[in-house]
Amino acid sequence: MASFRHSVVFRMAVGYGLLLLVSVALISTVFYIGTAGLISRNIDAQLTATSRRLIKIYNQAGQAALEHEIHLLLTDDRDVDTEVYLLVDPQGHKIIGNLTAWSGLNGHSNELVKQQVKRLGRDSISRLLIYRFPDGTNLVVGRDVQDQHELERMSITALSLGGLLALVLATLGAWLFRRQLKRQLNAIHRTTTEISAGNLDRRIAVGRSQDEFAIVAHDVNSMLDEIERLMETARDVSNAIAHDLRTPLSRIRSSLEDALHRHSTTDRLSASAQYAIDEIDAVTIVLDKLLQIAEAESGVRRQHFESMPLGGVIADIVELYQPAAENEGMQLSLKIEGEPQVFVDRDLIAGVTANLLDNALKYAGRGARIQVCILRDNRNVLLVVQDDGPGIPAKAIGRVTERFFRVDASRHLRGNGLGLSIVAAVVTLHRGTLTLEDALPGLKVSISLPQG
Repeated sequence: MASFRHSVVFRMAVGYGLLLLVSVALISTVFYIGTAGLISRNIDAQLTATSRRLIKIYNQAGQAALEHEIHLLLTDDRDVDTEVYLLVDPQGHKIIGNLTAWSGLNGHSNELVKQQVKRLGRDSISRLLIYRFPDGTNLVVGRDVQDQHELERMSITALSLGGLLALVLATLGAWLFRRQLKRQLNAIHRTTTEISAGNLDRRIAVGRSQDEFAIVAHDVNSMLDEIERLMETARDVSNAIAHDLRTPLSRIRSSLEDALHRHSTTDRLSASAQYAIDEIDAVTIVLDKLLQIAEAESGVRRQHFESMPLGGVIADIVELYQPAAENEGMQLSLKIEGEPQVFVDRDLIAGVTANLLDNALKYAGRGARIQVCILRDNRNVLLVVQDDGPGIPAKAIGRVTERFFRVDASRHLRGNGLGLSIVAAVVTLHRGTLTLEDALPGLKVSISLPQG
């Protein structure tokens, strides 16, 4: 029982059942009070109207006319089982009426009372309206309310049975409600348990339902897809790191072994040492790039941000790469529209531009054209680097910002696959967006930055 009390599903099911019972009880109460009250009000209104009519007859035509009217009412075969009429003289003797016994006429004049009387020799609980004339004569107009009591008892019995049925239905509904919730939650629990045990390809069955559980299942499945993708990316990164670090370290070890050979000359030792230093520098560059990505993703560089014209920063980088482009027979041009201001870290944006130009010079090919543009786009500033080289295959364009991902899977070309990863991290730090598109031919890289 303690486990049930701590179960959210159990509490929700019990709450559902209690809510249903309370609703039925309130509806039944309103129905009973409304029905009984309506009957009582109708009886009182009828008695009041009849009493006023008889009083009017007495005042206008006298006692004899009133006696005649009461006689007609008692013999008209209407309401024979319920009607009550009595006319009593000032001494308390019955003049006319269908009451055979009464224990005094209690109550004030024109006041409705419920009283035990004998009607035609039968005990009766009646609703009476008593009127006292100035001469001491008493007029009693009433109605036997036994049928009303029977109706009320029947209503209470029916409502009680309805309440019992509602209790059964509420219990059944709460059980079905708990069973449905439990089934949905168990499906999620089983899937997450299997995933935590290492079966990462398991997913929660959604089916055709569009309810809240289907939405949660869809969100969980999307999260699991992303986790699986990230883990696959992490494995790829680990493999890439192992490859990119193991190869230079193996070369360094081989070079040092050659240098330690007993017949090595001084020049041989010097060349081996320099080769080892160069390879160590290459490893250091890879580690530095990884640190740059981590630093950008952590956001610690935002304190160095300032508002500045973007054109001046980009122009300096383009000018720096102009000789290298000319040596490769490439055309490198810069186009700036207006004087766009951005809120950026100068060094990071300069590094991003340098990375993009490095990639263009490396992969666009001899004789290619490289164009750098700075444009305004609503409230943002666009930095676009576009070339007309071979571009990137469509199936790889969505992965080039992953760490160590390279279109050249054989890794024969120079590079380590971290350039665009750094670009993506820096753009995210600047709260901008990075877009890579097929320029047909070539590659178009667009960076949108907020205006400063």
